[in-house]
Amino acid sequence: MHDVIVVREWDADSFHRRVLELESQGYEARRDTYRISPEMNPESVNIIHLHTIEMSRSRPESVNAARNPRS
Repeated sequence: MHDVIVVREWDADSFHRRVLELESQGYEARRDTYRISPEMNPESVNIIHLHTIEMSRSRPESVNAARNPRS
């Protein structure tokens, strides 16, 4: 079983800080899910970029067993 977190940030520095923070907690970046999506602010007509990636961490078997006990 895996815990999955989706990281979404408009600021690239904030995005990378969050990814590094999660990696230090045992999460692994699923690099195939990394996306940079351009978005246009309709008020200013500026293009901004949304950085997105999924981070996953395997749960130890003892936690899985406690959450899903077999009958």
